[in-house]
Amino acid sequence: MRSLIFTLVLSGSLMAASFSTRYSVDVGMFGKVGYADVSLEEDSDTYEMKLTAKMVGTAASLTGKRVETYISKGRIIEGRYVPDSFVKIKKNTRAERVQTYLFDHVSKEVRLVQENSKWVSGTKFDAVAFKLVKNEIQENSKEESVLEVFRAQDVLSSYLNAVKTCNAEQREYNLLAIGAHNDDRNVTLSFLDGLKREEVASGFSNEIGNIYNLHVQPIDSEEKTVDVFITFDNDGHMKEAVLGSVFWIGEVKAKRVYHQVSSN
Repeated sequence: MRSLIFTLVLSGSLMAASFSTRYSVDVGMFGKVGYADVSLEEDSDTYEMKLTAKMVGTAASLTGKRVETYISKGRIIEGRYVPDSFVKIKKNTRAERVQTYLFDHVSKEVRLVQENSKWVSGTKFDAVAFKLVKNEIQENSKEESVLEVFRAQDVLSSYLNAVKTCNAEQREYNLLAIGAHNDDRNVTLSFLDGLKREEVASGFSNEIGNIYNLHVQPIDSEEKTVDVFITFDNDGHMKEAVLGSVFWIGEVKAKRVYHQVSSN
């Protein structure tokens, strides 16, 4: 289930319009396991895109009420989204990791600031009671480094730009982006048309526009390749996504349950 919600809903929109959307994520035999809120705010020539994914029910209990947040901030230059920073936050009841990627497009460098905090069980001597007592200690750490390979995009800004290069004329788009673990170009978005589109469309609700296939080759060789079919409305906003049957848990679906678009 690692990063499953993010894989399904990170492509909240492929059009340049401010919006706020919520997706419900369901897994075959478990039902609803979580939801994700995706928003894009534009102000003149700047943007901020945010995705927050939360587990609910049994999934929340098993993951320590895990919450993942992704934030891309930057500028809009000639219609393209150029990130200045990308933040990944993973948090549960016991730990939090914040990774901040800072882009220097002039020097072609990306600096990573990683902050970790976690609660660990410890003991201390209580002089009044004259005995050892258990207590919780918060451990914190911070590291800074420069990435070996420069990437001009993060995974959210890359999806916002995808519509410019992934369409009926050029059907495949390679995601070379921070957050897509794709040093070997193993994350691709493909535009579906013709018979392939008709075959996939039958599994979705009516009134859908473009359909894409998100192909993710996992880092771990023991995991299976992920293929997610993503459908959009005619205005370019993601409507539904389906990940085929996974081992014994069944089909995984993300479906839009709330959507509001504001004019710029």
